[in-house]
Amino acid sequence: MQLLLLLFVTQRASAQNKIQITSFQRMETDVTARITAPLKDQNGEVCALIRIVTTDKNFMFEPDALGIVARENKPGEIWLYVPRGARRISIMHEKYGVLRNYFYPDIIEKAVAYEMELSAGDGTEPVAADTNMQLLVMRPEPATADIYIDDEKMPTEKGLFTATMKKGTHTYRVEAPMYAPDAGIIDLGSEQKIMSVTLKPRFGYMEIFSLPEEDANVYIDNELVGKTPYKSDRLPLRDYRVKVEKDLFFPQDTLLTVSPGATTGYTFKLVSTIKPKEPRRTLVMLEAGWHPSQTSFGAMVAMVANNGAYVRFRSDFGSVSADLECDDTGALTAGGSGTPYYKEGVSKKARMSITAGYMRRIAKPLYAYIGAGYGNRALAWETVEEELVKNTDHSATGIAAEIGAIARLGKFAVSVGCQTVNFKYLELSAGVGFFF
Repeated sequence: MQLLLLLFVTQRASAQNKIQITSFQRMETDVTARITAPLKDQNGEVCALIRIVTTDKNFMFEPDALGIVARENKPGEIWLYVPRGARRISIMHEKYGVLRNYFYPDIIEKAVAYEMELSAGDGTEPVAADTNMQLLVMRPEPATADIYIDDEKMPTEKGLFTATMKKGTHTYRVEAPMYAPDAGIIDLGSEQKIMSVTLKPRFGYMEIFSLPEEDANVYIDNELVGKTPYKSDRLPLRDYRVKVEKDLFFPQDTLLTVSPGATTGYTFKLVSTIKPKEPRRTLVMLEAGWHPSQTSFGAMVAMVANNGAYVRFRSDFGSVSADLECDDTGALTAGGSGTPYYKEGVSKKARMSITAGYMRRIAKPLYAYIGAGYGNRALAWETVEEELVKNTDHSATGIAAEIGAIARLGKFAVSVGCQTVNFKYLELSAGVGFFF
């Protein structure tokens, strides 16, 4: 039994060995699969092509799970189109048996041609054809370019020129509108010639943007071409005057240069014709008032944008209480009569005012203010009996009026002004403060 099994295996191996693959290689220069005779699988991908060199067309093939897309019998060859990723194949023949599960030694890639040489045990070998012709494939960029070979314009199909030409030296020239032409010499020898010719552009593009708003009209050399964001078609290489216009914004223009094959971009920063509303700010100031005989201190708080209001308080923080009054000569005018004896150079003073008013911005860094309120200023002389006598010629009580200006330097502010009480007492003032 073992002897019969060994004989059966030997006979089967002998039959299978009649079919041998003597060579399998990737054909780097073969463009059949991707250019001259491409074929797509059910997924829309370009198939790989296995060119099986044999004169016997009775071979049958069993693929792996990916299948065979198509078979074509060619002179001296059988062409098998297989999907990308195919791993193995079985080869069958009625006379020579089966070569089962042959694993491809190379990765099967899409649009690539491979050559497989078969030996079927009868001595059949492929015969190489001797020819003086060679394949030339040229792909221009752009695909619409005109191709000239030996000064003769050649037809192209889908952006590709393919021809079988006599071996030797040929001239070529590739031309297209708005591109620099390219020319040279082709030497067709023993190998196929596959080449790409990329022309250098003689044009560029322009992209125009506008901020903070879009939809601004774009003018190139005074011609309306669109709205922002705008991208041009091909433009010849030169300088262009670009202008944008939009309602409620100032028009702007600039000079832009278009470079070969590049996109020149520019963003216009639009400036509104409507002045933005000035935010309301708080001003706090510390002030000092000056009179030749007296100094006072106070503070001012204002709320202001272009217009505003303020309140102010000022005092020397002193007080005067007198039942007697006199004039500038010292003679009593109320509370008694005669002229008392006064201590030399001894007096008391008091100063206080509360005012409010209006502020207005008259220039970018300058504000003016005017206001009114209540004010009091008292001057009293002390007698030798230590009584206080109010000098009515140098005292005032009633309406306080004021006017002044404030200069702003960033958040810092300084002020100057003057204040009067009943237009009888006048005091100059100055202050420093901050805007918040």
